[in-house]
Amino acid sequence: MVLNLCGKMPHAKNVTPKIIVVMKLTLMIIIAASLHLSAAVFSQSINLAEKNVPMEKVLGSIQEQSGYEFFYDNKQIKQAARVSITVKGATVKQVLDQLFKGQPFTYTIDDRTIILRKKEEIQQPEIAAPVVIAITGTIVDELGNPLPGVTIKEKATNHVAVADNKGLFTINVTNDKATLVFSFIGYTTQEIKIGGQQSLKVTLLPSVNSLNDVVVVGYGVQKKVNLTGAVSQVDGKIFADKPVANIAQSLQGVVPNLNITFSDGHPGSGGTYNIRGTASINGGTPLILVDGVPGNINMINPSDVESISVLKDAASSAIYGARGAFGVILVTTKQGKAGKLTVNYNMNYGIQKQTTRTDFITDGFTMDSLVDVSFSRHNGSSYTKYTDADYAELKKRQTDKSLPSVVVQNRNGVDQYVYYGSTDWYHWLYQNSQPSVSQNLSLSGGSDKVTFLISGRAFEQKGMYQPYLNTDIFHSYNFRAKVNARVNNWLSMYTNTQFSANDYTWPGYGINTNFFNFAVHAMASYVPQNPDGTFTYKTNLNSYDIGNGIFADLQHGKTHGGNRNYDITNTVGFNIDVSKNLVFTGNYTFELIPYSDYQRKTLIPYSIFPGKVSYLGTDQLTQNTHLDNQHTVNFYGTYSQNISKHHMKLMAGVNQEIKTYTSNSGSVQNLLSEDLNQLDLGTGLEQNGGNSSQWALLGFFGRANYDYDNKYLVEFNGRYDGTSRFRPDSRFGFFPSVSAGWRVSQEPFFKPLKSVVSELKLRGSYGTLGNQDVGSGASNLYPYIPVVNTGLSGWISNGSQTQTLKSPTPVSPNFTWEKSATIDWGADVNFFDNRLQVSYDIYKRKTTDMLVNGQTLPAVFGAGSPKQNAGNLETDGFDLSVQWNSRLMLAGKDFRYNIGVVLSDFTTKITKFDNPTNQLSNYYVGQNVGEIWGYAIGGYFKTDAEAQSYPVNQTAVNTQILGSPGEWKSLHAGDIKYLDLNGDGVINNGQNTLANHGDMRVIGNRLPRYSYGITGGFSWNNIDMSFAFQGIGKQNWFPGSDAGMFWGPYSRPYFSFIPKDMPSQMWSPSNPDAYFPLLRGYEAYSGGGELHTTNDKYLQDLAYIRLKNLTVGYTLPKQLVERVKLQKVRVYFSGQNLLTFTKLKNKYIDPEQVASGSADDTNGNDYPFFKNYAFGIDITF
Repeated sequence: MVLNLCGKMPHAKNVTPKIIVVMKLTLMIIIAASLHLSAAVFSQSINLAEKNVPMEKVLGSIQEQSGYEFFYDNKQIKQAARVSITVKGATVKQVLDQLFKGQPFTYTIDDRTIILRKKEEIQQPEIAAPVVIAITGTIVDELGNPLPGVTIKEKATNHVAVADNKGLFTINVTNDKATLVFSFIGYTTQEIKIGGQQSLKVTLLPSVNSLNDVVVVGYGVQKKVNLTGAVSQVDGKIFADKPVANIAQSLQGVVPNLNITFSDGHPGSGGTYNIRGTASINGGTPLILVDGVPGNINMINPSDVESISVLKDAASSAIYGARGAFGVILVTTKQGKAGKLTVNYNMNYGIQKQTTRTDFITDGFTMDSLVDVSFSRHNGSSYTKYTDADYAELKKRQTDKSLPSVVVQNRNGVDQYVYYGSTDWYHWLYQNSQPSVSQNLSLSGGSDKVTFLISGRAFEQKGMYQPYLNTDIFHSYNFRAKVNARVNNWLSMYTNTQFSANDYTWPGYGINTNFFNFAVHAMASYVPQNPDGTFTYKTNLNSYDIGNGIFADLQHGKTHGGNRNYDITNTVGFNIDVSKNLVFTGNYTFELIPYSDYQRKTLIPYSIFPGKVSYLGTDQLTQNTHLDNQHTVNFYGTYSQNISKHHMKLMAGVNQEIKTYTSNSGSVQNLLSEDLNQLDLGTGLEQNGGNSSQWALLGFFGRANYDYDNKYLVEFNGRYDGTSRFRPDSRFGFFPSVSAGWRVSQEPFFKPLKSVVSELKLRGSYGTLGNQDVGSGASNLYPYIPVVNTGLSGWISNGSQTQTLKSPTPVSPNFTWEKSATIDWGADVNFFDNRLQVSYDIYKRKTTDMLVNGQTLPAVFGAGSPKQNAGNLETDGFDLSVQWNSRLMLAGKDFRYNIGVVLSDFTTKITKFDNPTNQLSNYYVGQNVGEIWGYAIGGYFKTDAEAQSYPVNQTAVNTQILGSPGEWKSLHAGDIKYLDLNGDGVINNGQNTLANHGDMRVIGNRLPRYSYGITGGFSWNNIDMSFAFQGIGKQNWFPGSDAGMFWGPYSRPYFSFIPKDMPSQMWSPSNPDAYFPLLRGYEAYSGGGELHTTNDKYLQDLAYIRLKNLTVGYTLPKQLVERVKLQKVRVYFSGQNLLTFTKLKNKYIDPEQVASGSADDTNGNDYPFFKNYAFGIDITF
């Protein structure tokens, strides 16, 4: 496919055959792999013709031709003499015997592994003392598998032995107090005192030295020890056995300064990612790549993940140029492994419960009394319009539960239903617990030529709605197939196919719209149904709808909605080994993303008068469908060269991407059926719309790495990016970076410290990045182009609504990239043989040319100010990671344990913004982003006289009180006393500027501070345990005007769910130190209310710590499971969000939910969060 910078793409009729070709190629590779595997045989006919070459080269050729794997010490093999060998059609044994003549090595063969060791390791020990004891034993790894080739030596003697193919050994020792030393490449050396024992079972564990770990970076991998940028990587094991719908739910608190938030807790809810805080006031999320191409991280099966790398600084992200301004997340999925077919099945079943309290006031008399008092003090009349006789009936029902909750009475000359209930609306709506089920199946195997991995997952999570209201439910399905084929000794090819799908259906009006409707007008005295089974909607005593009418709609069961999401991604690629130093890599990916949503509403039947059913609402169906697709091509080459102590690596390539968005929407009214949901069934008003857009990106990138003697490290990255989203003269930009490191611990002068400080590396980086995501959504990809918007007026012309056009918003002619530059200083320090690992980074990021509104224009201009690249900000922060990994012997068995802490913080300040008067209602230079301005409170007035004689004018914050009826229009005892900080006798915000802000001051900040995570675990005697805590150290939140679970009747007096403990927190003469003031309705809801005005008394600190996960498992003994032809069986318990401790002064709102910072969450009225208790089993065949 020919891709060009302008974002155009050949016509669809030309694209389809090419997609079919890609699919055919994928199918052919999979079929070829299957045929090859079914008849796989290892070639043992070796042909060599080498002259004066290093030993490693010959071993590589043997491995490639035979399928055998070599296991040896890199340092030792370099001692071998250069080799000349010519053989044709020889067996592996013949070649090895000839190869090792005159060399200081010998070999043993275990299955398909050839183990090399120095000859002196198997020489007969020199007898320094009479042999008196023969010790025998078995050596296994941490999984219980035999370890052949382990060297066993008696300490302080020359007695040596080597374990055989089954891990068995025999060694003669001098006495029964001897100490044996067990050593093997890649495993921790272990010393054991025999203490009179004559038979031992020894378990060797992998070394915790992670210096040679490989870390995935942009377009390649690097050894961790050689990294000079700020990169964090986590292993896919953190996702194992977690009862979660997606990756985000397990990744919180694991990577420092990777900030993950959830706006709500509905089934399948995905996370929002942020790296290192605010990069732009226009927002922005990290670039997420899955196996090197853009992907949706929320659509990935967590069990497929091999590792996740987070590129934080500009030096690491510059290779991605225009899209790396907000950091980069690289997800690498698992590969197939050569060997016998391995089948793994994992299943867990979980039960969810809400993380917050749900015990609200459910007594009709108590709740309605509170509501009517608060309402009447504001409006002068009661809300319920209940009479004294009605309250007497409610009072009777507090003690006599046999009395009916619904009666028929004549009101205003008509018989109607009157309600005297005590309804627990919350639990009438929602279940106490909900189940979830997750099942994973994977198959892996292959030969030296072809490997494959096939995996699948099915996940179901039911929501909280009661079954009789049509429980909401989430399903997700994942499938992945990966095939890697070694075609010959210079070409390998691979394919990676992913299919993901999920759907979520809900009753009512929407995922979170329901929760707002539920939150109001449902008094405990009201009931869901009348005695004849009809639904309640109004009391006819007041003008309000019960639950905004949604309770009747839910019971009718015809109003519902849902969404469906699909992701089909296929990658085909190749690697060409031109030489051992030069490799070319290329791949093409096509991603198809269909997704849709719908909402059906029907007429709602209800009854107020016995025998009479009325209807309300609109019968309407709305459907939206989207079909996005993306083409991605990558081609790059990597060249590496080592000359003595000089090590160089060069990489350069090109990346081309095109993404197309297509959407269509339709809406019809008055459908022919309540149960069938098709647009063509509509008989009333019809509306439709659509949109299509496309962007293209072309980038040329490169990286150069150099190090001298593994001590002095330097790296250069750069990318020349072009995007179709800017004007033709501003489309290209160059984004370079440089980083350097010094491994101080490799210096000779550092040797005395090596026993304590195993590794010390200092590093620094600087780089610049661009941001092309300056539009707002797929419909505004080209904000430099004035757009004429269309619409429909309310006027009918020729039988249809008149179409309208709106003048475009003016744009700046100099529209271009937002840019950011980051400087980062870091240190990596390991202690005690690398058991304690510490990594610390401190950074400063400057964002320039942010897209902001220009100077305010006169009203006669007729449009808003055009956006310009005219804003700057700075972000300062740090990342800290501390990890301890170790092991010891406990009761004669290996005890392996770990604990880790991550901590991060950031602050952001505006350094340039066009706000010459420094209005506090907008950004201003010097502002700390997220700061909260508010008033200071001096407690409550103790008496009415004190309140009414207070010399300070509080009119600005008492508008609601002053507008109240009768005696309540003046301040009383229990009302709030505001402090006159500037001494002018008036409580106000002055001119609302930085220079004149009246009595306001900065009282907090809504951005999170000191985000942290604590992880740990152990394994011993087939038992394993892991835990993860996550939290934030400080974050302020002032409850929104509709935060009813916080304010109760102080907000809307008729809030449905009033916390049970709220009456005890209300001021009264007998409770003068209560948390809340004198009860008045609307004070938190309406402007000018004493609680609506931001103040320091009710400013909340959302600091919390949460037990994010606890997993306990037991692996059945190997000898037991082998009897039933299984390889491994593990049973486990795993819990999510089990415990939460917080400074938030409310137990009915989850601090994490309102901490997300989105506008919808300022009130805490969205789908709540849950804890999950799951039991599972993991079986390997």
